[in-house]
Amino acid sequence: MAELFSRMGDSTPIKAHIEISDLAMSRGGMPLFAGISTKVLNGDILWIQGDNGIGKTTFLGALAGLHMVDDGKISWRINDHPCQAGQITAYQPHASYAKPALTAREDLNFWASLYGTLTLAETALETVGLSTKTNVPTRKLSAGQRRRLALAKLVISQKPIWIMDEPAAAMDQDGLKLIDDLVRNHVARGGAAIIASHSPARVLSQATRKLTLRATS
Repeated sequence: MAELFSRMGDSTPIKAHIEISDLAMSRGGMPLFAGISTKVLNGDILWIQGDNGIGKTTFLGALAGLHMVDDGKISWRINDHPCQAGQITAYQPHASYAKPALTAREDLNFWASLYGTLTLAETALETVGLSTKTNVPTRKLSAGQRRRLALAKLVISQKPIWIMDEPAAAMDQDGLKLIDDLVRNHVARGGAAIIASHSPARVLSQATRKLTLRATS
């Protein structure tokens, strides 16, 4: 596993995973799904699929530690020790969360300062194809460009587990290839990715799996 997922000042690689046990969730008092159990380990890609309204976004939010669950349990672990979700996950929501008054560089630098990875920001903007848009206010970026900026935030997070909600929305074919390349590189370096998508799951690594959410009967 690459040094990317090592603790600061420590060359020991991080072994990160999420374990989901008999999970049940609802929205607005209406049951969504139940009985979900799986694990996500280093090197895994887990595609989350299901009908519109089934709760894919709610499920991803729970994995990122943002939503409470009705039943079951989600465990986040570093080197087999319990941890908080934010210690090992980076979340790319479906909606853009860029600050409209900030430029692309300023917005990314804000997040990089939180992660302690300011030295990675410029390279990340180039990696996602925004090197010519660094001084453009995010409100003037296209929907696809804002999605690329969100991908840059995953890159600078240095978190081993990426949680991605419809990352290909508003993306062209080049953008789709960018997502696939970033995910492949991430898992090759010891990371993992959990991706919700309306489109068919794509095999991006040997450890690619699909989880289909089904409505509670």
